[in-house]
Amino acid sequence: MGFFSKRHEFLNAVARVLLDLSCIGGVFALTGRIVMPEGAQYFTYLQAHLPYLVALSTIWLLVATDQRLFLSRRSEALVALLFSVGKAFFTAFLFCVFVIALFMREDLNRTFLFVYGMLVLGGLLLFRLTLGLSLWNLRRRGFNSRRILIIGSNERTQHLVDILHANEQYGYHIEGFLEIEPERRSILETRGVPYLGELDELDKILVNRVIDAVYIALPVRSYYEKIQSAAHLCEGVGVPVRFMADLFPLRLASSEMSSLGYIPLLSLSVEPDSRPQFALHRAVDMGVSVLLLAVLSPVFIVAYLAIKLESRGPALVRRARRGPSGPVEDYVFRITRVGAPDGEEGSLTRTGRILRRYGLDELPQLFNVLFGEISLAGPVGGKDQATKLDSPV
Repeated sequence: MGFFSKRHEFLNAVARVLLDLSCIGGVFALTGRIVMPEGAQYFTYLQAHLPYLVALSTIWLLVATDQRLFLSRRSEALVALLFSVGKAFFTAFLFCVFVIALFMREDLNRTFLFVYGMLVLGGLLLFRLTLGLSLWNLRRRGFNSRRILIIGSNERTQHLVDILHANEQYGYHIEGFLEIEPERRSILETRGVPYLGELDELDKILVNRVIDAVYIALPVRSYYEKIQSAAHLCEGVGVPVRFMADLFPLRLASSEMSSLGYIPLLSLSVEPDSRPQFALHRAVDMGVSVLLLAVLSPVFIVAYLAIKLESRGPALVRRARRGPSGPVEDYVFRITRVGAPDGEEGSLTRTGRILRRYGLDELPQLFNVLFGEISLAGPVGGKDQATKLDSPV
């Protein structure tokens, strides 16, 4: 199972690489048509600017690979995914400008380079947005789903189940859960998750069922040996294991994964980042959010007008959610009628159903990033971060 999963992931990565390169190449040809001066030969003009295509394609592949943009990111929010693409392009384009200016200082065509860069950014965002929404539709219909098994019945797994049930586009199907203490079964059974037995049943389930990942949320201090045994068993049959990362209920500390040699480390700290690092994060946050807001402005305008025309009330509202460092209020598009309780299916407007179905109601969170209320570029002292459910599955 592990071999076929890795092969499938490799083929998906290759497909994304080829599509990205096709996008960059197609935009290169389009840019030539747009900025080519009168009387110039089209193919001769493109040939003279071929280094721009080579430089941007090569640097984009390196940066996107480093940012893991060619791997599956099924459990990532739409805003975070677009921000990751924008951040990677922002970095790649700066390096591209530096390389071209270094080797082609006298022949540098600033107009071509600027137009080319903005069109590539728009093309990559549109491609990733279209790909993401298409995959969401397929997963809602039962295609490309991942079957998961949960070990442990408690508040943490209850929250995990609520997230997976509310986000069918992630494509996760919960096969059931195992629990060492039978009296805790009702915590997840009330969520419609079938109880499959105690932890001793794990080996039979892995052999007789198709399980793509196992989520473990048992208390480490009380069940360390059982957790270790379960992890070794999953490793032996090639099934990935996901540990719920909120091991320590600290409200003020920020967490960060790092490594010391081959030893993985989870760092918890209440100290803010250094001033240069904080300034760098804020610069990336502001730069990328401004770029995304500019490129996605047509989507904002259409959504804004649709909401205003369908029902009375503001188009943008604040929505409270629980963040790693406490309560956070995000800007979102209003998807319910004014005065109706949020979250009830019957209270959604027609526009709201469309926005929620495709995750577009969360796009205004880019304003939170721009104002410094949340960070999508990485840990910044005291700020909330967008988080994923797990590593790619």
